[in-house]
Amino acid sequence: MKKKLIVVSTLISMLAASIPVYAEPSITFGSGSEANQKTLNSEGNTERESLLSFKDIQGHWAESSIRSAINKGVVSGYPNGMFYPENKVTRAEFLKIVIGSLGYETESTASGAPWYKAYVAAAKLNQLYVESDFPSSDWSQPMTRMEMVHVAARAIEQVGTDDYDFLYLAVKHGLISGTGNGNLDPGGTTTRAQALTVVDRILKVRGGQTLQVDTVALKNAEKAKNAERDPWGRVIRTTNLPKNAKDFPYILEEYPNEMYEMKPDIIVDTTSAQLAKKDSKFNNKALMDQWKQTTENYYNLLLNVDYRTIDEEWANELFSYHNQGFRVVLADMRRYVKWVKENKIIMTGSLIAEPSMLTDADRLAGYYIRTKFSFEIKSYTKYKNIMFDELFENVGTLKKGKKYEGYADIPLSTNSNTYDLKVSGTATLFSRTSILREVK
Repeated sequence: MKKKLIVVSTLISMLAASIPVYAEPSITFGSGSEANQKTLNSEGNTERESLLSFKDIQGHWAESSIRSAINKGVVSGYPNGMFYPENKVTRAEFLKIVIGSLGYETESTASGAPWYKAYVAAAKLNQLYVESDFPSSDWSQPMTRMEMVHVAARAIEQVGTDDYDFLYLAVKHGLISGTGNGNLDPGGTTTRAQALTVVDRILKVRGGQTLQVDTVALKNAEKAKNAERDPWGRVIRTTNLPKNAKDFPYILEEYPNEMYEMKPDIIVDTTSAQLAKKDSKFNNKALMDQWKQTTENYYNLLLNVDYRTIDEEWANELFSYHNQGFRVVLADMRRYVKWVKENKIIMTGSLIAEPSMLTDADRLAGYYIRTKFSFEIKSYTKYKNIMFDELFENVGTLKKGKKYEGYADIPLSTNSNTYDLKVSGTATLFSRTSILREVK
């Protein structure tokens, strides 16, 4: 095989983060120490009344569902009077809120076990989740809308034959609507507002109500259910194609043309379409899943840091997804951990790697996988080395508390004669041709 070498070294109660969490969060939407959080309980009527006046839910499209959840004591919020309805929800958090809202019992969690284990078990016992619904390797990953509809549909005793049948059933019964113009956005993450709205609708359907249906979204869901799919079951689109569609084996419905048309930062010797015709590794789905997961694990750690919880284990795990040929990088990661604590950095984010957008640069001896990412810098003392990325400083000063999104090609490499590729030392989200913008 061709050896890939590194070229240059270098519920709803907690923030959605990819770093595994082993202590169960209280049912709040806040962060910070437990002493600083407001929680709800059966005797907290006065506090509940005060929390109903969250500054950022007044006039919000999901205000009714949010207030309903607060009234029931299911959720609370930040002690600063904010609810942050657009923050992301993890898989574990969504399961917890559904289990709690439906009144299902949970077993006690053994000491040292992940806090969400009891909720996953309860979801399985009550047929809200089965292993084939979505990956269960990391329950702290943000839940996608496609993953959410599996749980939602099962909660009203509707079972689909595949992902898009579940999506169709959820839209048909009014559990979800389009995100705009009927757009289904199956790969999009689930926000707190969306999660509570879906749970509210589940309860209404279970109570015998017939909900209003987004007819445009339903038409799109039916079309997607019957459309041609790729090896991962995603819908392939055949209209409104990007200008360089010939460079890819197919074009996915869930990604915009902008992602396909982004220019690579390197000279591509073999396009994705060419790899699909002749590269055995590209056509090995299990191997592509491994490369995709490695890339996502690396960046879902890198993009989620919190000075209050980060420790050296974060650096050790991050390095496990990095090319192992340069041990000096581990020392850099450990120094970054100390800096995060000193500089009081909090950042949240996520990244999706797309295996159908893999390219090969022979002269650089490496594969590149295209990614879609987003992040928000929530806290820091000095605007310096906020992210563990050498080119981060080149993008200028990003705004605190604002969300950013974009696309980047991430190089993969190894220092051994195996196909176990890791994130290369040259990897950056901020190359000359990467796309980065503030989310309006």
